[in-house]
Amino acid sequence: MTETSPVDHDMWRQCISRDLRVKQNTYAVAMAFSMFGDYTDGTDVFPSMARIAAMVGLSNATKVHPHRRKLVECGYLADTRRRSAADTVVYRLTAPAEVVAAVKAGREARAPRKPKNGPSRAAIAASGPSAPSAVDQPSTGASGPLELTLEQKAWFLGGNDPQSWPWADIPYAQAEDAYRSYTGQTAA
Repeated sequence: MTETSPVDHDMWRQCISRDLRVKQNTYAVAMAFSMFGDYTDGTDVFPSMARIAAMVGLSNATKVHPHRRKLVECGYLADTRRRSAADTVVYRLTAPAEVVAAVKAGREARAPRKPKNGPSRAAIAASGPSAPSAVDQPSTGASGPLELTLEQKAWFLGGNDPQSWPWADIPYAQAEDAYRSYTGQTAA
């Protein structure tokens, strides 16, 4: 059996949504269970099966038991060996350690980053020692939308020819396309 660890409601929901063993109806029962207990540490979860059945839309409480058993079997509910005042089993939210680790790794990988805009992105990409020059870069490369500076846009208004394009880090064809889309012109 895999090792489980106690978790809070938020971590529990994320773990259970990643587990392929948990099917749709079991997931619905799990989300109903998640509405009970202490939110910060996942303790004292003791809803009645009739209430869970009503929340999920099952016809009676006995239809909840296979899903509850699956959650216990997969390591998402642990019986605390206590009973509530209404004589229902008190559970604790747990999750398999490997699923918790995967969720935490996913959170760290999604660290917010500030996007870089415009020509500086192309200049940074081309400035690396092993990066190809702007001429060698394929035109199908994923460089994102190109944003021209006011000075670069004004260059096109001056009627200059492509050979005098002064920004070597930006291919002229991409700059021309960016300028045409900025002005609303279509390529002839």
